[in-house]
Amino acid sequence: MANATAAKAASKGKQDGIITRIIRPFVSLGRFVRESYIETFHKSSWPTWKELRQMTAVVIFAILVVSVWIGSIDFILSKITEQISGGSLVR
Repeated sequence: MANATAAKAASKGKQDGIITRIIRPFVSLGRFVRESYIETFHKSSWPTWKELRQMTAVVIFAILVVSVWIGSIDFILSKITEQISGGSLVR
């Protein structure tokens, strides 16, 4: 009889282990989302509108500079390739 009770307890422990393994990732995910929310909205300092506009202007300027640079390199390399191939590559 003692062996039957021990076997039941062991099988119940296995079931709890399976359920725990299934639920644990969701509990961890919930904890992560809750901590992320608290950190984002309560522990962070957000820029003012003036700072935000200034940073946006810097990013737009940097994008324009890089796009002109890449466009120039593309134009120069296409002209070099055109000269090497002896004509227009676009037909």
